Amino acid sequence: MEPVTPKPPTRRERVHAATLAEIKAVARRQLTAGGPDAISLRAIAREMGMGAPALYRYFPSLDALMTALNVDLYDELREYMQAACDTHAPTDYVGRLLTAARAFRTWAVGHRAEFTLMFASVSPGAADHSLPHDVEPFASHLRFSTVFGRLFRALYVQDDTERGFPLPTPQIPPLSPALRDELLTCSRHIGADVPVEFAFLFLSYWIRLYGLVAMEVYGQLPIIHSSTELFDALLIEMASQLTVDIGSWLGPDGEGDGGGAARTGAEDAAGSESAGDAGGAAAPHAAP
Repeated sequence: MEPVTPKPPTRRERVHAATLAEIKAVARRQLTAGGPDAISLRAIAREMGMGAPALYRYFPSLDALMTALNVDLYDELREYMQAACDTHAPTDYVGRLLTAARAFRTWAVGHRAEFTLMFASVSPGAADHSLPHDVEPFASHLRFSTVFGRLFRALYVQDDTERGFPLPTPQIPPLSPALRDELLTCSRHIGADVPVEFAFLFLSYWIRLYGLVAMEVYGQLPIIHSSTELFDALLIEMASQLTVDIGSWLGPDGEGDGGGAARTGAEDAAGSESAGDAGGAAAPHAAP
């Protein structure tokens, strides 16, 4: 069967799409100028030179417009993070995950108003996840979350590859069966199908990562002049829970380019033994 060639959009469809894009562009300008509360359908209609009733044919309510804007922003952030990850080889599991974390912070700090709309505004049904996961904006949020989820999953399974190194099972507090089930379900939704110990660790990583970035975005971080160093120190500390040393990846100035190789505690021990056998004193590997 020959592939069906999609029909090009009609003029009316092109005009409709262009108007949708313009409405969202104006809404985003309002957002960056005054925050989520500054978005106004009437002000958008006035700037575009159209009547408010005409605007309602595109977005029936302000919530509908903000939902559509949210979807675009989550996809924009996801694409930004993915592009940053793709500067590393597919087998550079640590480098890709660290780059995603750094890209998340860079985008958030550079788009404070957008970050507020995305992560500090509660949409109907978001609090209890009462809507299906294929309904926007939940689907766009999941697409964003899946970047981290799949990268963490890749790091977990990488010891099956030639260059892989095993990760120790994290030590976590006792968890109720209900919490264990919920952790595993949430992890599977974002592509991080891992044992519950790693699912707990992944969630704790996200809480800390998001918390630090949110404090910086909202001006609540007491560290002002060394926030990048603080962020990298947090990454080093979190990686140490998996006995992965990322100091060589980050580099001495904190501006890692992926050139360094992440090491594990087991690799450090092996290196020290080799140096000792050769009669030389091994330099101690800096603890994260």
